[in-house]
Amino acid sequence: MRYRTAILGAALLVAISALAGQDETDPASFYIDSQFQEALGELPRLAWFLPDGTVAAQYRAQDIVLYSRWDRPQAAHWKASLTPEQIAGLRKNQIVACDVTDKGEPPELSTYTALAHPAGLNPQVLSTRNRFPGLETGFQQAPLKGRAAEDVWKAMEAAKEPRRGVILRRQGGTFAYALAAIYGGAHQEVTRRALFLLTQDGKIVAAHVENIRGEWCDGCETPKYEDGIERVYDVENVFTAPSFAYPLLMLDSSTMEGRSITLVTFTPSREYSRHLFYEYVKDCSQ
Repeated sequence: MRYRTAILGAALLVAISALAGQDETDPASFYIDSQFQEALGELPRLAWFLPDGTVAAQYRAQDIVLYSRWDRPQAAHWKASLTPEQIAGLRKNQIVACDVTDKGEPPELSTYTALAHPAGLNPQVLSTRNRFPGLETGFQQAPLKGRAAEDVWKAMEAAKEPRRGVILRRQGGTFAYALAAIYGGAHQEVTRRALFLLTQDGKIVAAHVENIRGEWCDGCETPKYEDGIERVYDVENVFTAPSFAYPLLMLDSSTMEGRSITLVTFTPSREYSRHLFYEYVKDCSQ
């Protein structure tokens, strides 16, 4: 998605943006990319659960690590390398690996066995060759209330509009996230959403706010108040690791035309950072 950003106020870093198409080379991904490169020497890649329970991944390695909604990273063991013809068949019949291209060489895709099972409607997961050092996963959800709620709704300039919010934190974690949405209009559709980084006592230290203008995405229905905050932010997991200054959110950011996973966090200087793993699926079977 292409985002337009601005800073609101001196106390908070608040990015205001319009929801549209996003460029994978977005400079906002630099921090996340650099932390993965420093810790693993690689970036995560998309992998896909297949109907038979195996995983298709863009490696030829004996073992890889998978990340999704599970309470811990999952190991997967190499089963077979796929030929270009088999990869084409997967694209057509299973609608996966849609953007795996040959780039002048045969595309690289193998199947892996794993004890983990797919979770959610999106078959995508993230994968790396090695386990991320010190990575912890999982989160608890709590109502947005008290000091945090007062500050969040003030920052979002929410007066009497319908609104929803929730707090996500890892047990024992120093920082948490508040997810918030404001709704309006005849159909009570989301008009603004925000991600706030909170200290343990609920103080806001950074934020990313998006104004929703026009369509939610091409061909998508804009989330309504009745749909809940889960339609605005589909959180797959929350990760913490020594390499990252603040928790790393894993979101399912899929649209009608594409499936995607987005990693989101803040830099040590509390600037918003994200990495989009996007796959255009509309013409995958052709």
